[in-house]
Amino acid sequence: MRILTRRDTGLITNLTFGTAGSLVDPDAQAFITAAGITDGTQQNAINTLVLALKTASVWTKLEAIYPMVGGTATTHKFNLKNPADTDAAYRLNFVGGWTHSANGALPNGTNAYADTFWLSTQQNSASMSFYSRTNSTGLFHEFGAGQGVGPITYLLIRLSDLFYGAANETAGNTVANTNSTGHYLVTRTASNVVKLFKNGSLSLSGTTASTGIPTVNMVISAWRSDPSTISRYSNRQCAFATLGTGLNDTESANLYTAIQAFNTTLGRQVV
Repeated sequence: MRILTRRDTGLITNLTFGTAGSLVDPDAQAFITAAGITDGTQQNAINTLVLALKTASVWTKLEAIYPMVGGTATTHKFNLKNPADTDAAYRLNFVGGWTHSANGALPNGTNAYADTFWLSTQQNSASMSFYSRTNSTGLFHEFGAGQGVGPITYLLIRLSDLFYGAANETAGNTVANTNSTGHYLVTRTASNVVKLFKNGSLSLSGTTASTGIPTVNMVISAWRSDPSTISRYSNRQCAFATLGTGLNDTESANLYTAIQAFNTTLGRQVV
């Protein structure tokens, strides 16, 4: 692999030759084209992100990747893994009051959420992650799906200085957390193995048993308890989000490294 630097265009610089001789990874290019990303820094960041996720063997385990790049609802809605403008491709549908900017997608905390159309399919293998640029506390979710009496999957990064996470279970797991900025991950890799990570570091290793799969699609920045009932709206700005199958410790750390590098390139990282 080698790098070609181009100065004759305002588009992609430091272009990467992949194994097939293409200038940009084809998955990165598909997203850039679909989302209409024309800024060279953003294009380079997307390409570098895709290459990093593939090198780390994380790409194949993620089913939805939302880079929240481009600064508009239109660019933020696309799934990097499958940038088709369809529900089946897990394209986001933003509902309620959102503010979209170069720093990500900011919900208003009262009626805003994003429907992912994603539903976990493996009871013992699931993950979700969220990069927050807002420090706040309260009973609102960054991800949420499931009925109160059945299996639930959710990510709640700071309630009474606790980080909550659940993956296809009837209970949840908690660990102390006094600042809700940064990258948060919940991952299940076995029937009795569920872990919480913050900024690539293991915060909690739990043994809560999986009990099934929620029957409602996942939403971002809120909680869906049935197809038409949404609550617990978040006010935290999202600068990245992912959904997929379970990640081990190394993969979890590598995911954070790739996302942090991406956000740093875009000048919106948090420490």
